[in-house]
Amino acid sequence: MRHSALSTKFVSVLALFAFLSVMMAPITLAQESEPYQEEGSTASEAGLGVSSFLLTIPYGVTKVAFALAGGIVGGLAYLFSGLDDQPAKKIWTTSMYGTYIITPDHLKGNKAVRFLGVPEEEAQQF
Repeated sequence: MRHSALSTKFVSVLALFAFLSVMMAPITLAQESEPYQEEGSTASEAGLGVSSFLLTIPYGVTKVAFALAGGIVGGLAYLFSGLDDQPAKKIWTTSMYGTYIITPDHLKGNKAVRFLGVPEEEAQQF
């Protein structure tokens, strides 16, 4: 029994380390500049494409789960506020709007990643 708990913890730590390594790889690659590669070269673009795909998987799953939870909480807020849609809309906007897919532009820093949504009137100010 003790051996099973120890191996479960080891596998969990190993999986967390692998996940964090994948999350940090694009940052590390972006900081290293190789003088023989031109910005926008095929290899560079392919690397950014693969990195954005690999980052989108865990990020997208987390964002979708957050949006679903926000949808449920917003629905409950709508019901418990006496069918007032203002509190529910604030919850829905914050949880459901935002970035769902990481693109190469996000990794280059040309576009901001917004996990939380911004109401339309505030988004126009930026």
